[in-house]
Amino acid sequence: MKTRVLSGVVIGLVLAGVLIPGGIVLAAVLFAVSLISFYELTLATGIHQENSKLNALEICGYIAITVHYVQMLLVSSHKYFIFSIMFAFFLLMVCYVVSFPKFKSMQAMAAFFCFVYAPVNMSFVYLLRLRPYGQYLAWVPFIAWVCDTCAYFAGRAFGKHKLVPVLSPKKTVEGAVGGVLGSVAVGAVFGYLLYKNEVQNINIVYMLMLITFIGSIIAQLGDLLASGIKRDHNIKDYGKIIPGHGGIMDRFDSVIFVIPCIYFLSVIMVSHF
Repeated sequence: MKTRVLSGVVIGLVLAGVLIPGGIVLAAVLFAVSLISFYELTLATGIHQENSKLNALEICGYIAITVHYVQMLLVSSHKYFIFSIMFAFFLLMVCYVVSFPKFKSMQAMAAFFCFVYAPVNMSFVYLLRLRPYGQYLAWVPFIAWVCDTCAYFAGRAFGKHKLVPVLSPKKTVEGAVGGVLGSVAVGAVFGYLLYKNEVQNINIVYMLMLITFIGSIIAQLGDLLASGIKRDHNIKDYGKIIPGHGGIMDRFDSVIFVIPCIYFLSVIMVSHF
């Protein structure tokens, strides 16, 4: 537990160190974390074999990640993400075709999934940081960790009804509800502080309550998705890079899933408040 807490503190400090300045510092860290996440996912899904050299599908995946981040820096808008996503799709499918029968079709599709799941989803933090009030909104996806914590304690105290017993035996309906309520409460406090100190519009409080409500539900789905992938492939953790937590995907699974949601909600809602 001590190791886990210390690692959490370090992660928090690193987040502050990249989210506060934003810009190229944030993009560079996101790029590095995306590469690691892609590696963890390819290892988990069987695209990469441990202690073996990179294969062609993986190399194409890393090229696609690089293109995606370069494109994002050059044109900072989600509207152009379709280019890098389609580039990755065609590159991986061409690799599958020219290498046939070296790779199975499911491996090529899994490689594309790994590219979208972590690197693309994670890159929305950079775009969120560029939005109006982005210096505040960029922190909102990490409400997923608040949701996890509140769900844990609510489940311990009140949990009686299993949520998805086959996929995650310890999660309960009561815990899930506690996670949502805790997230909304934190969103309300965050919105109030923002209203008092920065934005003279009381609607920002309601906006953040709504965003954290939706985000907390999606965050829990993201956590279950990551757990399902691990169960499908009989692994305990995605990696060992973070002491006490496992891999990048083990610590950021729910956050990664919710980041695009927070971004698009902010695009829709902030302009109306």
